[in-house]
Amino acid sequence: MQTLTKKSLFWDVAKVDPRKNEKFIIERILNYGDEADFRWARESYGDKIVKETLLKSQALDNKSLSFWCQYFNLDQNKCLKNQSTKKQGWFWKR
Repeated sequence: MQTLTKKSLFWDVAKVDPRKNEKFIIERILNYGDEADFRWARESYGDKIVKETLLKSQALDNKSLSFWCQYFNLDQNKCLKNQSTKKQGWFWKR
């Protein structure tokens, strides 16, 4: 459980609950974790939950999303994020 105490993953929270914050933890690991963190996530939650979180996540950056979709050999069309108009920068809202 050393993964849950890493400041490089959870710099903005004091404590995370592995059951209540499952999605949050997996997203942070997929974005910022190392090999040991990823191994911990797979052992703790299983590949099915990790893949589901990957496909539903809006928090993953494009680089991480692309990497993990390749890793799990997922269809690229399922992995493409649809840009929300709410998330567009001020420049595009003219």
